[in-house]
Amino acid sequence: MKAIIPVAGSGSRLHPVTLETPKALVPVAGRPVLEYLLDQVTGMGIRDVVLVISPSGDAIRRYVDRRDDLEARYVVQREPLGIGHAVHLCADLVDDEPLLVLLGDVIYLSDFAFLARAPSGNAIGVKRVAGDLSRYGLVEIEDGRITRLVEKPDHPESDLAIAGIYCFSSPRPLMEGLDILVGSGRRTRNEYQLTDALQWMVEQGEHLVPFEVDDLYDCGTPDRLLEANRRLLDLNGGRCDIPGSVIIPPVDIASDARVHRSVIGPHVAISSRASVARTVVRDATIGSHARIENCDLRGSIVTPHAVLADKVRRFSGGPDGPDGPGGAHCEVFV
Repeated sequence: MKAIIPVAGSGSRLHPVTLETPKALVPVAGRPVLEYLLDQVTGMGIRDVVLVISPSGDAIRRYVDRRDDLEARYVVQREPLGIGHAVHLCADLVDDEPLLVLLGDVIYLSDFAFLARAPSGNAIGVKRVAGDLSRYGLVEIEDGRITRLVEKPDHPESDLAIAGIYCFSSPRPLMEGLDILVGSGRRTRNEYQLTDALQWMVEQGEHLVPFEVDDLYDCGTPDRLLEANRRLLDLNGGRCDIPGSVIIPPVDIASDARVHRSVIGPHVAISSRASVARTVVRDATIGSHARIENCDLRGSIVTPHAVLADKVRRFSGGPDGPDGPGGAHCEVFV
């Protein structure tokens, strides 16, 4: 089995977090989002991984190439034309063996080893959602089979959202659908949607089955990233003692980070070589090499190399701000 992971997106919904850091390398609970995905893939026994990167994706190359448990190949998506276009670019790198496609800004904790045992080998992850259903790609199901897929419909008729994980017994029908989609120039919301190619497969009689994904953490906006940080620290975070400081678990503090006379936690992740002094931090991620003194940070994301002392610059958490669908507002500091 091969895997394709599209990670070429600019992460505009995560600005300013992604102004300097690729979306796939943004840390959550002490680890980059992409690391969770690659661990998921290698845990399934997959070594052959194709990553779709942007022209400025060298940082992703360097990060992935440090691993010795997979064979990574790269395809450059020069224009932001959507997930369908990204997967289509990989057509020459896949053969007729099973294919797994994972979105690059979602963390999955479920065990997906069972995918190889799906009845047809074609399985689409779904998650039941609430709220504004028009924000999602949705599926409709009848007798255990997917009968319709539609991307962000104006009039939703299902509450089952596409979860961003796809498994195919053979990539040929998918690539044929993408060939038709891209060749005809048919775009939805100005992008070539993978959902439209999947709908074409259904119309051709391909058997697609759904499977529910429970442990899914979308990291596409600042507020959702912080929510993922909280959930993952609850699952995997630890505790530690730092003389002169108060540490309230769960936290993840890099071994080479420096903490001096501060109150840290709960739900705080501090990255490598960051320095925190005389500061209260709660519900936050602090990027590598950041320096913070005399601050009170709550519900915050501090980007790598940021310097905060007494006064800081404040950015909106974007569409999931205090009045948005994502819940609590977060602040981003650069």
